[in-house]
Amino acid sequence: MRIVLVLPPAIEPVRTPLLAFAYLVAALRARGHEAWVVDAAAPAGPEADRLCEAVSRLDPALVGIHVKTLEVQATYRAARQLGDLGVELVAGGPHASACPDEALDHGFDFVLRGEAERSLPELADALEGRGELGQIHGLSFVERGLHRHLPDRAPASDLDTLPDPLSALDAFDPAAYGAAGVAVPAGLLASRGCPAACTFCANNVTGRRFRCHSPARVASEVRRLVRDCQRPAFSFFDDSFAVGRARIERLCRALDAVGGAHWTCTAHPAHLDRDVLAVMQRAGCGGVDIGLESGDAGMLAAIGKGITTGRVLQVLEWAGELGMHTVVNLMVGWPDETEAQLETTLAFIEQAAPLAGAFNARGVLVPHPATELYARYHERFDFTDWWLRHAPIAYEPFPQAWNPAEVQRAYASDAALERNFFDHSPRRLALMAEVLERKADHTFRRIAEWTNGSSPAVPVPAAGAR
Repeated sequence: MRIVLVLPPAIEPVRTPLLAFAYLVAALRARGHEAWVVDAAAPAGPEADRLCEAVSRLDPALVGIHVKTLEVQATYRAARQLGDLGVELVAGGPHASACPDEALDHGFDFVLRGEAERSLPELADALEGRGELGQIHGLSFVERGLHRHLPDRAPASDLDTLPDPLSALDAFDPAAYGAAGVAVPAGLLASRGCPAACTFCANNVTGRRFRCHSPARVASEVRRLVRDCQRPAFSFFDDSFAVGRARIERLCRALDAVGGAHWTCTAHPAHLDRDVLAVMQRAGCGGVDIGLESGDAGMLAAIGKGITTGRVLQVLEWAGELGMHTVVNLMVGWPDETEAQLETTLAFIEQAAPLAGAFNARGVLVPHPATELYARYHERFDFTDWWLRHAPIAYEPFPQAWNPAEVQRAYASDAALERNFFDHSPRRLALMAEVLERKADHTFRRIAEWTNGSSPAVPVPAAGAR
């Protein structure tokens, strides 16, 4: 079967291939299917009014569409248009996994919930008459006018059984990303799943169960990415990279043996100490993205973060001693967040700024479906199905040039602040805006230091990388 995977147009262009699609294409081809990608979210991808034409040229029998909450309205419009081609449509990704009934009501024939490297090839087999729809775990579909949801599929326990995603890069049109040759993803996965239980996290695809590739498999992919694809600097996209000290030591020994790789990752501060950071640094890690979320101890307890600000400051100090770049993620706008708690977060920013390499852009809380936070508060604050009822949250694009005006515009302007999901008072909204501005100011100050050579050279985040 010929299958085309589609990333619909996005408010913010993304500049590298979606790694999840590379995994899916590799899995489909391993089962004998033909698979290609149309990325309308890429800078030079097809415009919305040309999407059907681009897909039709590939003559698919099945079209799979990645569905994200923030872009769901445009995605459903695209699905209606693609449905006119007479092909069957399957939805996947985070929003479809969280809201399968909604996707079926908006033109999709099938929804694959969770990880789909096994279920998508099984669906293609069944549509060719080589399998039964009723046997595909994780599948939702319409049967005799009713929605049928088959049992969830357990996440793949041995990630090494999944085909190498880098084998599928020819499925992406390099011209869509402005690439001269094969388009290359901005990073890799060493693991899936996050064992933390944060109330705001929409982890609907990979889930809470932590699983990892073997060190040998990761090293093999890194070697290929660095040497064959000529991308020596990249990110690990793991939800929580540093889980398991012994695992990290084994993995970093394998990465160190590859040589020539420079990488960043996201890690929970509870998994980081000076020895672990040193092992990572020797293996090529130049930067760590640290999820703190609030500078207030009471708020950290309320959202299930399981960490203290003191621990984060210690991690920042260790990383600085090792010459590693750090990004501290802070969020504001929590339900019932008080002025005093916001003032505490502002004070923490000033305390962390001399140690941190940067702070995250934006950061106003958005309640995503299928999270504990959404379930608890959507009726109280009347934002049920907000992604359908209101205009999309239109974020400012990331900086095109790293200057004060661009950083302030992209980092300190957060469209979710105006949406005000949790009915914050004007005074609290003003404090939230001040948090955004302080993060932007400190981040640009660091960028200026790197430019002037007064700080260790670290890679500036690539706008739109994924």
